[in-house]
Amino acid sequence: MLYPTVGVPIIGKSLFHRYLQYKYTRPLQRARASIQLLMPDTSAQAMSDAISHCTGFLFPGGPDIRPELYGQTPQPGCGKPEPMRDAFELQLLRLAIEARKPLFCIGRGMQLLNVAFGGTLIQDIRLKQEYPHMDFANRSSATHPIELDPDSLVSHVLGSDAVTVNSLHHQAADTIGEGLWIAADSPEGYPEALEIDDYPFCLAVQWHPEHMAAGTPVQQKLFQAFVDACR
Repeated sequence: MLYPTVGVPIIGKSLFHRYLQYKYTRPLQRARASIQLLMPDTSAQAMSDAISHCTGFLFPGGPDIRPELYGQTPQPGCGKPEPMRDAFELQLLRLAIEARKPLFCIGRGMQLLNVAFGGTLIQDIRLKQEYPHMDFANRSSATHPIELDPDSLVSHVLGSDAVTVNSLHHQAADTIGEGLWIAADSPEGYPEALEIDDYPFCLAVQWHPEHMAAGTPVQQKLFQAFVDACR
């Protein structure tokens, strides 16, 4: 399969959302993937079509996940969720896992993976951070270091057990879902990558390599490895 089809949930329809969507699709295209943008639709037919047509799925960044989905009530600092997107992506992710599809979960996508496995989130880390973790102005540059488990997939793909990454989040994984393990963390101890026990291929990272991939070849390796797994 020369150009595997990667399913990517649509972020939104505004000009800004289209810009953000392009940041995900462009490095996938550089890795020689065909992209299927997926509209929020939880019908059985739409889910079946997505799972059968797409060889892998990239779950992108976006708004905060509804706290009720991980057993909490909204706390100060938690942003406004998009319930339709939450329902769609959570259902799609669970079906993709059941089908053992290759996964690439970025930012909110990593948090969604944790929620799908029964984990929880810290709703706002801004008063507990050592480094700025929401730095959109410097989104294409590395802003803080992380340490990677040398036995992890992400460490193998990047070829290192320590890298510097950008940061665009104000929430973080807290209790880690059963069946997941922490593959990388920040100096403060916030999880920066998660992996699934005994799973064919899953990259889940808290940083946003889509903004770095064009100028930082090592970050493009994540997209290449994912597309190769789909292929």
